[in-house]
Amino acid sequence: MDRKGRTDMLQTTISKPLLRQAAEELVKELPFPIFHNLIQKGRDLSRNGLVYNVMVINSHEVEGVVSDITPHDVMLDLSNVTRRHRCPCGTEGLCPHVLALFFYIYGNVFDVGELFRLWKKGQIGALWKESAVHEPKTPAPKRAGKTAGLSITANETVEDWRGQFEKQYEDFFSRHQNGQNWPYRLAFQLLPKLGKNEGKQAGARPLRELHAALFLLEKLRQYGEAQGWNDVVFASYGQFSWQQDVNYVADRAFDALEKLSTQSLPRSLNALIEQTIPYVRDVLFLDGGLSSFGYDFYTTAWESLFTKPTWRQEERAELLRLAKDRDDIRAAMAAAHLSFLLGEDDEAMALYRAFPDQAGLFLIEWIGRFITNGLVKRFESVWEKAKDDWPLYLSHIPAPIRSRFLDEAAHWFEMYARQRNRSDAWEDFLQRSLPYSVNEYTNFLYRQGRYREVVDLFLWANITADELHPQLLKTLQARGTDLVMPLYHRTVIKLLNEKNRSSYQRAVRHLKTMRAHYRSMKRFDQWEAYLEQLLAKTARLRAFHEELKKGKLLP
Repeated sequence: MDRKGRTDMLQTTISKPLLRQAAEELVKELPFPIFHNLIQKGRDLSRNGLVYNVMVINSHEVEGVVSDITPHDVMLDLSNVTRRHRCPCGTEGLCPHVLALFFYIYGNVFDVGELFRLWKKGQIGALWKESAVHEPKTPAPKRAGKTAGLSITANETVEDWRGQFEKQYEDFFSRHQNGQNWPYRLAFQLLPKLGKNEGKQAGARPLRELHAALFLLEKLRQYGEAQGWNDVVFASYGQFSWQQDVNYVADRAFDALEKLSTQSLPRSLNALIEQTIPYVRDVLFLDGGLSSFGYDFYTTAWESLFTKPTWRQEERAELLRLAKDRDDIRAAMAAAHLSFLLGEDDEAMALYRAFPDQAGLFLIEWIGRFITNGLVKRFESVWEKAKDDWPLYLSHIPAPIRSRFLDEAAHWFEMYARQRNRSDAWEDFLQRSLPYSVNEYTNFLYRQGRYREVVDLFLWANITADELHPQLLKTLQARGTDLVMPLYHRTVIKLLNEKNRSSYQRAVRHLKTMRAHYRSMKRFDQWEAYLEQLLAKTARLRAFHEELKKGKLLP
């Protein structure tokens, strides 16, 4: 079922009073100041398109899949959402995956942005009052030649809007700024005013709201830059207030995009939409704390709002020009994103090869999309072109996030291998991901009973017997004592190279184990030859020889 079908299903099947009741329960159960991280993550999962396969079981029970590194099959009961829900993530109580499904349901029936705003204030009751106040009414007759507020022509442009925004901003700022302090909650008061004058073009309100958010976000950025503020250390309450405004306006920009993507826009808006493109492009190049928002917002806009192939082709050409002139990686990665949207995968892969230090993070997003959406042939074609460069891409992933990134990549490849019965493809991925995939590859080989290859992998990765879980070492030994002997030899060498008394003592303990193993295999002559060579190589390590005598390995 496509998105429109799911929206229609939710709007016609879900009880609106029940949905409102569920929202009230959640706001009471999860006060925003305490649970803001949980609530924000749930909303981000929903807003980023990670909720799918939503099915209404009956009038109050809904199921869906929430993808958060791995997919979660989530269920919630709107009649008692705080107590009746199910998610396999293991979190006690409400988790972000349950909230993500709720936000998805709510957003297809009501305005989720308004809910989120009032949740922050703890004023859920105000939502229903405002809904009642804003019920459509018959407009009062207007006097000829006048409008309520600024005059707008039928042929309004985005520049007209921006001019109006500038006047309203300057007026507000001059009236509310107190010395050098940032006006408290400017965004909460000014943003609704910027977006409310719809003009004469039918359906233009959501687009105007989008521009209002982008306009104010740029003003906020400029002000913060002039003050030397950043988003990490708050030097004053004014800076804290400013940062809250930045976060709020960024959220409203995404809300406006979401609203535009769910509405059937009239063709008469095409000119205004096309005029919006350069303003959205400016967002792509935001720096600092807004850089991540800029890329996410830009790509979301090109997926949901700017859908004409000609627009995408022209934009890609402009991004390629910028990437070349500025040597800008963001422009190149965004151009690759547009190439994928256009179905021109070869062009996208060429850009990834040209910028390998960023490619991995963006490539895995598309691999996940292809596998999730059943586009198997497309995935296989892309991976065939990427696999030789994959080790290079992986090495450029920052160390703090590499493990999480590889977990996500492994999830998609294992899903593909399981669906297509392609264990060879799964193993090829694990091999190309070494050394970062040692643990996953070890599990794969062990499950297949390829124990000698497990030991070879440990030796390749310079893993010693000391570093293995004792139970794993014992299990491998049970498959053949000769299997584990190379690991003990490697361990002794490593400990001797550390050249301290404690390491020598540990080395002696391993040597005594090795002597017992050689005796059990009836190869004691090999042990004696090995020990003789070891003594000769360590003749100058007096402390080690003392420990050998204490361990009764020397007379």
